[in-house]
Order: sequence, then C-alpha cells, then structure tokens
Amino acid sequence: MNELQVTFDGRSYTFQPGQTVLIGRLSDNSIVVNDPTVSRRHAQLTWGPVGWIFENLGQARAFQHGQEVKQVIVRKPIELSLASPQGPVLRLEPLDAPGSQATPQAGPQAAPFGASPVGPPPGFGPPGNLGPPGGYGAPPGGYGPPPGGYGPPGGYGPPGGYGPPPGARSPAAHPAGVGEELVTAFEILIPVKTWLRDAGWHQGLRLLVIAYALLPLLFLALLSSSSSLGVPGFAYSLYVAPLWAIAFWLLIRPGRIAALEIYVGIAIIVWVTIWLYTVTVNINDHLVNAVRSGNFLAALAVGYNEEITKALPILLAALILLKFRATKLDVRMWMFLGTISGLTFGILEERLYTEMAIAQVANASAVAQADAGVLDFAFRVFVDGFEHAVWAGVAAFFIGIAINYPRRRWWLILLGVSMAAVLHGLNDWSVSAFASYWPGILIQAISLLLFIGYTMSASSIERQVRRTPLFRGDSMAMDILSEPKETGGS
Repeated sequence: MNELQVTFDGRSYTFQPGQTVLIGRLSDNSIVVNDPTVSRRHAQLTWGPVGWIFENLGQARAFQHGQEVKQVIVRKPIELSLASPQGPVLRLEPLDAPGSQATPQAGPQAAPFGASPVGPPPGFGPPGNLGPPGGYGAPPGGYGPPPGGYGPPGGYGPPGGYGPPPGARSPAAHPAGVGEELVTAFEILIPVKTWLRDAGWHQGLRLLVIAYALLPLLFLALLSSSSSLGVPGFAYSLYVAPLWAIAFWLLIRPGRIAALEIYVGIAIIVWVTIWLYTVTVNINDHLVNAVRSGNFLAALAVGYNEEITKALPILLAALILLKFRATKLDVRMWMFLGTISGLTFGILEERLYTEMAIAQVANASAVAQADAGVLDFAFRVFVDGFEHAVWAGVAAFFIGIAINYPRRRWWLILLGVSMAAVLHGLNDWSVSAFASYWPGILIQAISLLLFIGYTMSASSIERQVRRTPLFRGDSMAMDILSEPKETGGS
C-alpha cells in the first residue's frame, strides 16, 4: 500500500507513492501551515526507493525530539516540529508501517484444535507415568493453586500464599528503604539532572525569559552606584530593544536570519553609531534652537539628517552585496534590517533624553512635574527607539525595491527616505508648535499605518513591481551615462 498519512492541526491527509507533498505558508502547498515562523516553501515529502523521505527546503529548519534534522526517512510514525522545537507539529505515519495500527493487547494463546477456548482441560499434563495423576501437581480442575497456597506443606511458600513469614519486617519499614524512596521521589518530581541535559536550554526563547527576569536585578546591582544620569536610560533601552526586534521580525516575516544577514546587521549598527556621533549630532546642534522655536524647515532638516543616518548603511550594504557578491536580499529582509538601524539610533539618542527626564524628576518642585518626568523617561525607553525603527523600516523597504528593480532606483530611494523624513520632521515640529500631544499621536498613527501596511503587502507590491516595465531594466543613472551624445551637423 505504502500510503502516507500526515496529520496537522487536527486534520489528516493521505498521499500515494509518487506524489510530492509540499509544506509551507503558501496557499498552493499540499499542506498549508499558517504560522509566521514557517517558510513559504518549508519542506517536502517524496517517495523513493527507501520509502517516504521528509526534507527541508532552502534554509528552513525542522526538529525531531528537540534535535534539528535536515532529512528523515519515514519508516514508522514520527512527529516533526517546523521552524523551532516549539513550532507547528506534523505527524507522519506510513499506513503499512509496523506500529501504525493499534497493537492488540497480550492475551492467552489460542487453544489447540478441538480444545476449549477458555482454558486447558482439567488435569492437563503428561499422560500417566510422566507425573502424578491429573498433571504437574495441578489439582483437578485446572491451574489454580492447591488449597493453602504453594508453600509447604503443599507449596513453595508459607501457608496462605507469597507473603513474608510471620514476624518478618516489611521492607517499607526499614529506615534505609524510606531514604531511598525519598531520593527516588525527589528525582522524579524535581529532575534537575534531566533538565540540565535537556536540549531545550539551547532554545532562544527560554534563554530570553531567563535574561529578562534577571536583568533588572543586575541593573540594580551594577548601576546603583553610577554617577551618570544617562546610564539607566541606556541600559533599559538595550533591555527593551530586543523585544521590539522580535516583534518586527514577527510582523515583517523576513525569513531565516543566516550568517550573512547577521554580519550585515552588525555592520549597520557600527555605521549608525559612528555616523551619529561624528556627523548627525553636529548638524542637529546647529538646528536645535530653531526647532524649539517652532521652525518647520529646521524640523524637516533634522528629519532628513536623522533618516539619512539610518538609511545610508542600508543602501551601502545593499549596493556592496550587489556589486561584489551579486546577491540580492529579499525586500522584507531589508525592511527588517532597517528596523535594526532605527533601533540602534533610538538607543543612542535615548541616553540624552532619559538623562533630561531623570533630572526633571530630581529637580521637580511639584508632583505633576515629577510625574511628567517619569512618563517622559518611560516614553523614551519604550517608544522612542520604536518610532525610529518604524520610519527607518519604511525607508528600507523602498531601498530594497530600488536595489532589486533598478529602473527607477534613485527616485524610489528618494521617495522612501522623504516619506520617513517628512513624518519625522512633522513629529518634532508638532512638539514645539502645539501645546498638545494629539498632533504627535496622529503623526505616529499615520507612520504605523504605513509601516504595518508594508509588512502585510510587501510580497504583493514586489510582484507588481516585477511585472511592471516602469520599474524594470537599468537604473536611471546608467541610462543617462549610456545615452549617445548628439553631434553637430546633419
């Protein structure tokens, strides 16, 4: 028969030999797994000379009993977790494999032909001279013990059965037995040795929970004697930023992050750090007074200054990969790396603003002033880096489109950076121009609408761009350089 039954999310699918079973998020897969951690084409099942074979596609991952596997021959019922040990579970079951059907419980063997199906006849045993009349010591009527049990007289134990002889101490009453039982119970109920050997310690989510439970206490222990007001804000910004990064990864779904993406991310973080302190801060110092006085153009200039700081390493990294490695990353990956650039900028900027908020609390002469300082500190730590990441993610989306489809490359880059810079400038300007927080809330709502919209439709937008001649071909800069110059005369 060689059929394969796959069970996922309470539904079972049966496949015949010769079929190729595709598994992933795409709707045309044989088994659709609607989980953001699962790849669009995550794995496949194929029939071969050795039977059904499960194998990952591309850089997708699968786990069996917590251990990563690349390829598995399905000879018996198995369960595999997709993407992570806690990911969606597939049960694969060859219908003709041993163990795929319920195993009947052990019972009495079939009686010989003509014998009673209930049990042997009375006195079952060798005939006549090979034993006492009636069988091997069995009393007339079958295998039951003789009256009084097997003990002597009439059996192998004391009268009454297998219990200890009169006056014997029960093993449970022995002090050593009690200790052994306690140790056994402790090892069963608190299996520390088993936990320490468990591969689950290598899973990032568990380690993250431990880190986030202990870090606030470590902050208290290490930073309680700090003399800089900027240190608490910097520490807690680093504490919050990874949580936002995880949220962005789940929203954008950029795919698996391999070594290349990690190196690019590190380079982006280094670039933003150096550029911010050497260029961005110096430009902003010349504009800050005008922004505080409500000058919109100054606020817009600050917006362009900071958004270029975040977008420039994305653009350079994309061009370098294209030039020297002929590599194009997915648009969603560039969008995710843009959020990393924005979070880096936010962490570095928050150190200044949280220092000002703590100083406001320390110097407050009224409860309202102290409350405002505490709320400002919380806003800077939890939201400021997020805002920068949202704007940088929008700009990076357009940079990714421009790199992959270069006919309108520079216009696309300018559009993406300008959208982020204008929203950024309006946000900074509204703080000085209005005695209200509501304009800033509206601007942030518009920013979130754009960002979340691009996370939902990134793939469909890219497909439309790929099919539209407007965005395909060489870049505009290359078109200009390659045009032949007109010569005089006719």
